[in-house]
Amino acid sequence: MQINKVLITNDDGFNSIGIKLLADILKQFANKIYVVAPKNNKSGSSRSISLKKEIKFEKKTSTSWSVDGTPTDCVIFALNYIFKNDKPDYIISGINAGTNIGDEISYSGTVGAAFEGALRGVPSLAISQKFSTTGNNYTISKNNLPIILPAVFKNISNKNLLLNLNFPNCKQENLKGLKIVNCSNQKHSDEIVIDKNQSTFKIGKMNISNSKNIDDLNALQNGYITLSSLLTNLTNKTFTNNYEFKL
Repeated sequence: MQINKVLITNDDGFNSIGIKLLADILKQFANKIYVVAPKNNKSGSSRSISLKKEIKFEKKTSTSWSVDGTPTDCVIFALNYIFKNDKPDYIISGINAGTNIGDEISYSGTVGAAFEGALRGVPSLAISQKFSTTGNNYTISKNNLPIILPAVFKNISNKNLLLNLNFPNCKQENLKGLKIVNCSNQKHSDEIVIDKNQSTFKIGKMNISNSKNIDDLNALQNGYITLSSLLTNLTNKTFTNNYEFKL
């Protein structure tokens, strides 16, 4: 499957390994690849924007820009300046160093950038790779993303604007395939370190609870690539449709 043009971004930064790998893989599928990514690592920035601030950008090549802002800043810059008159066919954010599943999603700058694209009507995909201390962290995404992308492109449209793809960290021979799943609710607390003398604290890892549900957390832990469809409209329609208040 060949597409005309695609915009890629991330939250790990313009010079990260993941975005370079993504650009290399997309050469098989896109006639033109544009890169607009944060100058520095902006992990955990969610959908934050640098509102009313002077945001510096640097044109690196004819199709790539470094932006001294958040991932969402990057997409806003791209869609309102570079693609002002002609939107890209797709926006792809990643490949993130670490997962973005379940309750992690709302913190993710990777997903935040894709979310902004979807809000503007551009089919958008967030891609993340589970990391470990053993190295070779991008092996599964490098081997399997080129196989998966044609099917993803066929299933992502204006009716299904925002998809979230996560790769496990395992040996290729232990990979069980791709599973379409719901997002988990895994968070029960946060690791936090308090320094009473300085009146400061540091937030560490998310403490999670495992469940037996067939969700993105469970599937990823069991060697599956996970794909979830996310909603950009945050309305709880069950509440809207079933409750009425009279004053």
